[in-house]
Amino acid sequence: MTDELPRKNPFLALKFYEFAAVSALVLTFFPVSLVVCWLAFGTATTRDLVEAMIKDWIQTMLILIGLLVLVFGGMVWGILEWLF
Repeated sequence: MTDELPRKNPFLALKFYEFAAVSALVLTFFPVSLVVCWLAFGTATTRDLVEAMIKDWIQTMLILIGLLVLVFGGMVWGILEWLF
């Protein structure tokens, strides 16, 4: 019986600017880049790349929504304080 460790996603270990460069290249050449990645590196690496990009997109959307709620809440609070 072997104890296999779960495989780690190498794209999640990249620094911000490294992943930004990879993400920009993939999105710029979108359909072709995934096919080339699949042919050159295989299914597992392509899946890791797509998962990392989806996680990055979700994290970015959550941060933007949080900032919008914070700004909107501050504006409403400021207007209510000014009126009353």
